[in-house]
Amino acid sequence: MDMTLPPAVPLPDPPRADRPAHYRLSTETWLLILKEYREGATAPFLADKWRVSEHALRRRITLHGATKREWGDSQAIAMATAREAELEEARRNSPEAVAARLFAGLPMPADDGTVEDGAEDPAALARMATLASGRAMRGRLWAEARALGALAETYQRLAAREAETEAAAAGGGGGVRGSGPDGALTIADLPLSLVLQVLEMGTEEKVALFRYPPEGRPDPDRAVRKVFWKMDGLHHRSLSRMHYRRLATESWVEALEEAMAAAGVPLPEEGHLRGWRLMSDDEVFEGAAREMEG
Repeated sequence: MDMTLPPAVPLPDPPRADRPAHYRLSTETWLLILKEYREGATAPFLADKWRVSEHALRRRITLHGATKREWGDSQAIAMATAREAELEEARRNSPEAVAARLFAGLPMPADDGTVEDGAEDPAALARMATLASGRAMRGRLWAEARALGALAETYQRLAAREAETEAAAAGGGGGVRGSGPDGALTIADLPLSLVLQVLEMGTEEKVALFRYPPEGRPDPDRAVRKVFWKMDGLHHRSLSRMHYRRLATESWVEALEEAMAAAGVPLPEEGHLRGWRLMSDDEVFEGAAREMEG
């Protein structure tokens, strides 16, 4: 059997653009290259990028004391320090830290269940929320300032209601009398500005207003809260059912149109009604807003 090896195939020369340029680089340029090496770049990558020979690059690395062993500790320390700074910034801007700064120095319920003097009084809670809202506004925390302002208004209403209840129980006649039976307040007795505020209340404000109080606290409006949450659940279920019905109708219309087109049957003239049918909810809202602005 012939054991003669085939002739060696000469390797092609690399393209001229990939060959070392053999430039005579200044010390400043070598320092730039070594800086990239210290920051994690590999010697083959840098040799290709700067068109220097890998041998010359490694010689410079050794000459300037830039080996991974000599610079690894400092790089790891620098990255760990930067990461710790990022974590500290995230902790400082976390919701818990922001809340702690906004409520610093104010009487708050303790973790063990004990309460500082006045921390459960609605009037005191309203003052606390107002102060925290002012701090948030000065710190340009607009969302927190708005939420705390709404919370302060809620506690102010609770404080006024408790004062009226106590006055009525004491028989002092200090309660506000309305036009309803036995002096009960009605919507007609409210200022229109207050009625408008009620109509403009957002979901979060409604939830805060009708949220059940902590267990054990007296709640004379519990029956009213139950009615609200029942109505809210009915409203959401109705919206969901109407949404599903609309999806089913649109799917049925699309299937019918595809079948008519496949059968060569022309679609009926809908005029402007077709545009209304194909319009998205966002387009309907934007059109209504434009009409109001006009």
